Amino acid sequence: MSSLAVERPRIQGLSAGDVRAALKNSNPKAPASDLSTMAEIIAVVSNVLAELPKAERTELALEKDEVRRILIEAASHGRADQRISIKPAGRLEKSRGAGLGEVIALEEGRERLARFATARPLESWAGPVAGAGEIEETLGIPRSTLSSWQQKGVIVGLLRGARKLAYPLDQFVDARPLEGIADVLRVAPDARSAWLWLRQPHGSLEGRAPLERLRAGDRVAVAIAAERDFL
Repeated sequence: MSSLAVERPRIQGLSAGDVRAALKNSNPKAPASDLSTMAEIIAVVSNVLAELPKAERTELALEKDEVRRILIEAASHGRADQRISIKPAGRLEKSRGAGLGEVIALEEGRERLARFATARPLESWAGPVAGAGEIEETLGIPRSTLSSWQQKGVIVGLLRGARKLAYPLDQFVDARPLEGIADVLRVAPDARSAWLWLRQPHGSLEGRAPLERLRAGDRVAVAIAAERDFL
């Protein structure tokens, strides 16, 4: 009589997305950047363990203290490699700057600043913008909806003049707000700063503008960069 060996299904490691969702459920108030970092680390460890034979996984489960020690040593070793030793260069030379100079009145300061400041049209740095009426006509977004989005911090509204708002068109996709704009507005000091940041190339985003990365669906990466820059 012949018998067939039943192959056990292989254990799969966790994805960063699965871990992040679990962490967010347990830590609803934790910053997104902290959750994403933890998720990446746990996912790596999970996938390494999944590739080990069952016997080795069982042994590691019985040696939790040893595993903890190894992980701490590995992390500490990485930090030690980044330390820079500063050696004394010899005798120190003391010096003092010229200071801030003469204190002037506020009005005089404004007058001096006005000599150098040059007015620029909104479109020169914000890109294409439109008012609520034009957006309703071209994109079909009702004025009330647009106003609600702006008040909830879902879209960017830029002041044009004293009170009138203009809305950058690059933040809309299929007449809907681009996902991730709200993450930046939540941490930026104001809408103008948020939009300037979104349009400029960013070193931690492979040299691409955050707005471009949002269009590619990289919301988490942009949120992490925004929290690091603004908070």
